[in-house]
Amino acid sequence: MTVIKIGDSVIGKYGSGRIKKIEICEKPGMKEGISVDRVWTNLLDRVVVDLDDGHFEYGNDLDYIPY
Repeated sequence: MTVIKIGDSVIGKYGSGRIKKIEICEKPGMKEGISVDRVWTNLLDRVVVDLDDGHFEYGNDLDYIPY
């Protein structure tokens, strides 16, 4: 399985950015959860991330760039 973590580059609805914060939520679509430093990609439907461009994104809206 693949993992995304703080500092990874991703592309979302507002363009590209680096992940500053990851929260895993109890249910998909929630805006707040428990802060984690990494998460399995099969759980992205329950994730909210803050990006260094000032936007937040739901995990389902992310495209992961593995570099």
